[in-house]
Amino acid sequence: MIGIAIDRALRPGCFFLAPPGRLRIERVAEEEVRWEIFRGHLVEAAFARASERFAAWHVYVDSDETPGAAPLVSVRWQRERNTIYVTRQILTHGFKAYEDAPGVILTRPVEKWVTELVGSVKPRGIDGGKVAQELGRTLFLAVVGTSRLPITSLESPLPAFSLGRLAYLPIPFYLSDAQQPWSDAVELLAEAIASGRELEEQAKALETALRATSLDSLARIVDFLDETFSRDERSAEWLGWMLRAVFNGVALSPYTHFADALVWLIIALAELEWFGPVEALDTIGYMLRHLSRHLTAFDLTLFHNFGANYPDALFLESLLTAHLGLSARHPEVALDSGRAARLRRRALRQACLVRRQYEGHLVPDAPTSLGENSRVLGEPFPRVPEEQILEPRKRRRKLFAETGTVDLLGPFGGRLLRKSLADLDEPLELRELGMAVFLDRPLGALKEPGEVDRTPLLSYEAFSRSIARRRIGELIAAGWIEEARRVALLAALETLSIQGVPVIELATRERPGVVTIADARKVAADFVLLRTTHSSLSGLFKHLDWRPLPDVSPETHNWLIDDPDALLVQHVAADEPGRPVLRFYRGDRLRLELGLPRASRSTAIYEESQGVEFPDLQILRICDSGGERDFGDQSIWLKRYVDA
Repeated sequence: MIGIAIDRALRPGCFFLAPPGRLRIERVAEEEVRWEIFRGHLVEAAFARASERFAAWHVYVDSDETPGAAPLVSVRWQRERNTIYVTRQILTHGFKAYEDAPGVILTRPVEKWVTELVGSVKPRGIDGGKVAQELGRTLFLAVVGTSRLPITSLESPLPAFSLGRLAYLPIPFYLSDAQQPWSDAVELLAEAIASGRELEEQAKALETALRATSLDSLARIVDFLDETFSRDERSAEWLGWMLRAVFNGVALSPYTHFADALVWLIIALAELEWFGPVEALDTIGYMLRHLSRHLTAFDLTLFHNFGANYPDALFLESLLTAHLGLSARHPEVALDSGRAARLRRRALRQACLVRRQYEGHLVPDAPTSLGENSRVLGEPFPRVPEEQILEPRKRRRKLFAETGTVDLLGPFGGRLLRKSLADLDEPLELRELGMAVFLDRPLGALKEPGEVDRTPLLSYEAFSRSIARRRIGELIAAGWIEEARRVALLAALETLSIQGVPVIELATRERPGVVTIADARKVAADFVLLRTTHSSLSGLFKHLDWRPLPDVSPETHNWLIDDPDALLVQHVAADEPGRPVLRFYRGDRLRLELGLPRASRSTAIYEESQGVEFPDLQILRICDSGGERDFGDQSIWLKRYVDA
């Protein structure tokens, strides 16, 4: 049964492969390899202390002239442990030791394959269809990366995916067995949409099409979307959500033609009657607002390898240019007085502030990080000199040096910016000057330093009054407001009501090398967490069986499921310092406290399913209309779903 399930998940029809590449799946009945896992990482074979025997399936990409040097993805089944492992191989720049003379060991640079453990599947008696489904999800993550914010190599896509050469979409077993991989990315996109896949998979199919299609051939994607969606009156809204999903899940590094292709596509869709300029501007505005918040939280001074990895800034430039062009052609959409138009103008205002902040900022010749720079990408992606990554003063390129923000705006853009500054009389618009989005994996609090963390990644909206003050100062420095306006805005800012949890009051467990909510303190000490984004919280909720909660507090359960402004943060329990807890707030009021399991060498704290790790959670405290109640001694647990 297991072998059949693996064959299902690895059917050629699950793959897209750009010509002239050829897919080869090699099955090995039994192989012995050096194998050791340490804190979720696969130890390099040369240093592994043990060997294991597996049945193996290796996925190669061959060219017409030569076979692939190493499998890009492998599936290994360890029968004795009843565990299926998914690994991937990435060609990297490294070093190899050699003996230069007796007793003298030196190293020389080489290109070598690094193997990464993506995830594991434990069948546990579930049927072959479920095994194939879970394995398919893990293979999907092996190709596109395990996180929407790629900090580590494992979280980043395979280079072959980023370069538009390879993709994977698990096909339900009841569909026809295609004996060849997809070679046309637009046809892959058509299958993903026609088969009613989840939004994430449709978005990855669209991303694949944009990556695999040259800029001068993008009209074919527009023609397909026009033919597919033009008959449905709700299609513009759905495609808008798909484009947002592409944006939310994309890894922009290495920086390819993808960003320009996505912007070109949205501009082209604006000319179609069923999509139009309103949906196009709303889509671009969404992306600009979120990029601006991201670059406020993770700026190019402290983060992004001290500004070495700056694709977000380049993408913001492309989107801002498109926003200005569409607004000038459709001024009635941008100058309207409704809330939707204010959001479009908010995008312009925040993007202009961020762009002006980084005018002249020193960056490497191309955006990259130490990890990305170690990957062998080939032409036209030469390695960036390492000194440019590590030492900002050694950099030669300046961001946005060719055109100043004022010149980019032009006459109509200047008029639009002035109207967006008038919008600051609205409290939400004034608040936006200090808004940022931070990230955290609160359920991974029990992980060891350096351990792979596959727990859900949550995003948080936060506000800093000091950053808002600074932005008001930047407005007057740019000549965009007068002194009297500055004084009025500062006065309004001081009386602006903000409800949330100050970051400075959180006692979180430090985790080097992992994004945490504690990053906010590095940016501004006065950040206040307002809410956990509803989309990321919903993704977490689906992994837990919540049935015990309404038994003890239906009010709390209903609030938690329905309130879009719920805030979940990690905190270290005062009475048990070694045990992190999860606290749910409404504004600054504590509503629910859950405890992670106590660390134990004999108990598996985390359960992995479909590439996500999750612990059971204990109900410790509830604060509802009945008052505050302690449940810590009652052992009421919210169990994890193994098959979420």
